[in-house]
Amino acid sequence: MRVQTLLLLLFSIICFASTNAIAEDVSSSSENSESFHLTGLIILGFSLMGWTFILTLLFIAIMKIVKKTKRQPVQEYPLRCK
Repeated sequence: MRVQTLLLLLFSIICFASTNAIAEDVSSSSENSESFHLTGLIILGFSLMGWTFILTLLFIAIMKIVKKTKRQPVQEYPLRCK
């Protein structure tokens, strides 16, 4: 758990540092050139993967609920009256 937290912190520091460096380079270059923000695309890619995962889990949960409500509950051992 501690290693994952440290890796996440290191990754976020690298991302923020690289965006500052890109911003400084872009301001010094000509304004007509299109800059390629790799860090922004990487962050968008991670967010896309995260949202896809969350929406997939939500869709699977909804499908399980729908399938469960369509099936009639069948008791394995019916009650016997004496």
